Amino acid sequence: MPELPEVETIRRDLQRGILNKIIKRVHIFDSRILRQPAKEISQKLSGCAIEAVVRRGKALALELSSGEHWIVQVMMTGQLILNGPRGRHTRLALDFTDGDCLLYNDQRVFGQLRVVADFQDVPYFRILGPEPFDDAFNDAYIAAYLKKTKRPIKNVLLDPGFVAGIGNIYASEILFQCRISPKRRGHRIKLSEAALLHQHTNAVLKQAIAMRGSSMRNYLDGAGKKGKFNQRLKVYARAGKPCAHCGSPIERIVQAGRSTFYCMKCQI
Repeated sequence: MPELPEVETIRRDLQRGILNKIIKRVHIFDSRILRQPAKEISQKLSGCAIEAVVRRGKALALELSSGEHWIVQVMMTGQLILNGPRGRHTRLALDFTDGDCLLYNDQRVFGQLRVVADFQDVPYFRILGPEPFDDAFNDAYIAAYLKKTKRPIKNVLLDPGFVAGIGNIYASEILFQCRISPKRRGHRIKLSEAALLHQHTNAVLKQAIAMRGSSMRNYLDGAGKKGKFNQRLKVYARAGKPCAHCGSPIERIVQAGRSTFYCMKCQI
């Protein structure tokens, strides 16, 4: 699933590519991605200009000139590509008055698209904690939150109520950089380690954004190209390969139904 760096990369591409463009026509090829009737979606989008593209967690909100917001949750395999070729996984297309076209592709059809007047109309937004780059996500917040939970720290990082946008790839990478075991209970994280979590969360995510995300499977940026951060991954999907620090083999375990990768020797 695309995580914060991938969705932020798409946001930046769309902000550059479709800002102030006017939607001329809406083509809906598969209504399974819609959380409203197709006719309603089409009517709400048609004739509107795109005034801004914002991200919250792993979701995008395209602000419309009507005052409403087109919410796109790409989920597992969704893609937003400007002027790409239409294919069998193209579920929706927007034609703009200048001749450009924005495609929404989704192989597994798990994405969720809707138009809302208020962000609170979207259940996902109601559960989100602070963004990793917000001032509210700081050393004190992390320490106070972790002090109250006995959940493994990896599971806490995946909780969107703790911090928005972090998924399986970056949780493993952040903990490796912190030298913290993914199995460590939250209330056993020291104050100094809370500061490390803050530091490395920001550093890992910023580096991933700079490299346009990680293309492990289906993710493509707004131009239809792959990200390159997967070439820099230290532990994720590297089970059995040597640790970059000590040379010990990277281990894979399962936590809450998700694969976790870490070094048993370096991460304690």
